[in-house]
Amino acid sequence: MAEDPTNPVTDDADETLDDQEEVVHHISQAKKRKKGVGGEQMELQLTSMIDVIFQLLIYFIITANFVVDEGTIKAKLPGDSAQKQEEEPSIPTNIYIQTSGDAVDYTIRVDNTTIDGIDELFGVLKDRIETGRLDVEDTVTIHPQGKVRWQHVVNVFNACVRAELEQVGFARPTIDSNP
Repeated sequence: MAEDPTNPVTDDADETLDDQEEVVHHISQAKKRKKGVGGEQMELQLTSMIDVIFQLLIYFIITANFVVDEGTIKAKLPGDSAQKQEEEPSIPTNIYIQTSGDAVDYTIRVDNTTIDGIDELFGVLKDRIETGRLDVEDTVTIHPQGKVRWQHVVNVFNACVRAELEQVGFARPTIDSNP
């Protein structure tokens, strides 16, 4: 009997197909990732990653440039020149700012001289610099007393800066009205 080309399945073929067929079950990608393809547990291979990390560490250590003076503070210590200098240290100039009970009115005193305002303070400081009684590098300390408004302290500081003084500092405010 001639085989029908349109019908590939015959009795003999049924027997051979049944022997060759296997049942294939679908394995999801999540299960493959979780258990591995063959059913064994997957593990991370860290050895190669650790090798790369150590190679990078060695590379960065070898190529790093360390500065020789890093972490040191440069300072000039006094030598013989400090002993030869026989000048007396300058007496610091003290500016006192006092206020009355209402904290609006205030008075300014430079050492023992009472000053009427900021412009007069600037004039006194400039006059002391020009006559040599005050150097621009001398220390000037502002002493706010009582409950002085911050604006008054700032105005005194600005007058010192306008007079080109370089060493202007502040003392802690005191509650006493007498310096």
